[in-house]
Amino acid sequence: MTYNPTFSRASRLLFLMLMLVCQLRASTYEAADFFVAPQMWDNSLRLQALVDRVHAEGGGIIRLGVGEYIFRSTVKWRSGVCLQGVSVQGTVLKMVGTTNWSLFIGESTKQGNFPAVESVRFEHFTVDAYEMKPTTYVTDCKAFNIRPLTDAVFDDLVLRGTPATALGVDFLNRVYINNVRVIEGGRLWTPGKGGGSGIGIGLRGYDDENFIITNCVCVGCGNNGIFVEDQSRFGNGINGREPMTEGKGQIIRGNIVRNGRNHGISIQGARHISILDNLSYGNAGAGFYGNYYMSDVLISGNQLLDNRWGIYIHPASNVKGFDAEGEFRDVTIQGNVLRRNGEDTHIEGMKDPPPTSPAK
Repeated sequence: MTYNPTFSRASRLLFLMLMLVCQLRASTYEAADFFVAPQMWDNSLRLQALVDRVHAEGGGIIRLGVGEYIFRSTVKWRSGVCLQGVSVQGTVLKMVGTTNWSLFIGESTKQGNFPAVESVRFEHFTVDAYEMKPTTYVTDCKAFNIRPLTDAVFDDLVLRGTPATALGVDFLNRVYINNVRVIEGGRLWTPGKGGGSGIGIGLRGYDDENFIITNCVCVGCGNNGIFVEDQSRFGNGINGREPMTEGKGQIIRGNIVRNGRNHGISIQGARHISILDNLSYGNAGAGFYGNYYMSDVLISGNQLLDNRWGIYIHPASNVKGFDAEGEFRDVTIQGNVLRRNGEDTHIEGMKDPPPTSPAK
């Protein structure tokens, strides 16, 4: 893996700055003191009441102790409230039910004029959704389903068995996703359906949607392991604005995505995005898949091994309001390792396809 000291210093600085979001707040709240506890049949309403209280009192940290906490319905998250477990082994949040709902949401999961959830942090716990058994698949059955989101950290989490996307957050500004391990995110996804990924990010909320995804591992996910998607293809945007902003400024670096049921890393519409030093292998689709109006994209230093395709790039025609297929501008593919894929490189729909110089 290539070492880039400039990126390393910048990412560490961003991480440390965002760590201070909650650490500088004086107030901490032990969840057990508010009857959020492992022995409870359902902790949803109790945690919701505590989140609302912490938010009303100016923000702070909610601490969950060791044990399995049962949740049977959604918790609406609030700005300034952080959630901290003991460890991913010690603190487990279990989603239980037969209907489709997401554990943590923002003001709403729909489009509309909703304020961003700001200054939050989630760390040191597991979300286990294997006991979620809805009769139908919908995309809104996630561990995290928050939009918009500003100044946030997701760190040291395990998300397993979510029926739809595990970490599905849209319209991000200054968000750091680090050391998140996803196991079978999109468990109920089937080919032809949307959503159903490990980590899924929707774009077009801000002019600059700056976020970093790093040190994550996605195993056996459905539609994609890591997925970035331009929401304009569905006519969506933050607060329903038209024309929508063209969000830009993302880094996906140093992640492992393996044994997925479709693609490994998938970029479907993005600007100013770097996909660097990732390992994507054993996926039924492409190690890297790209379509729909990508521009200013750097794909470099990745190992793409034992996939159906190593790199697969083509226009998308399923864009709401567009008759023409998508286009690509300024895509750079260099220094990647492609081995034992069914087909190493498949690129179509570009007037001047970039050279795909592999690493020696």
